[in-house]
Amino acid sequence: MIRWGSETKDDMDIAAAPTTVTRRRRLGVLAVGTLVLLVATACQGPVQNWVPDFDGDGTISEAEVARQRQVLLEKWVAAVEAHRREVQAHPFLVCVRAHESDRAGGYTAQNPYSTASGAYQFLDSTWRNVSAKAGHPGYSRALLAPWWVQDAVAMWVLNNVGRSPWAGTGC
Repeated sequence: MIRWGSETKDDMDIAAAPTTVTRRRRLGVLAVGTLVLLVATACQGPVQNWVPDFDGDGTISEAEVARQRQVLLEKWVAAVEAHRREVQAHPFLVCVRAHESDRAGGYTAQNPYSTASGAYQFLDSTWRNVSAKAGHPGYSRALLAPWWVQDAVAMWVLNNVGRSPWAGTGC
């Protein structure tokens, strides 16, 4: 169960220090954002710069532009999915899930004695607060959020608060 207010000065200093994973995540977010911007703006610019001549006829047709947009979209979706799986496989998050919810329903686990729910057993009030701060508002309870949102919020808590909310898990 998440406990707030028990973090020490050392926990906060560790959480505030940028790590290689944090830098890599920021770079990944920047790369994904750039790709989204490219696709969202209909890939403006000289078409020869971003669309290969698939049929080799020396001209770029609308069909080739559409094909390249589809290729870019598929690469973007694959990158997002890979990032989600990378977060899910984070050793600390795997440990917390094993101790908090894996035997009780995983991402849809519900604590019978409190409002704690989801893979990381967030109390409803805590969930609403930290999920909004992590950029994933809109889910009233952790168990209602998709797995990747629960993982992203737990990773945000780990990076910004530290391990102390899960101090009782042994992780």
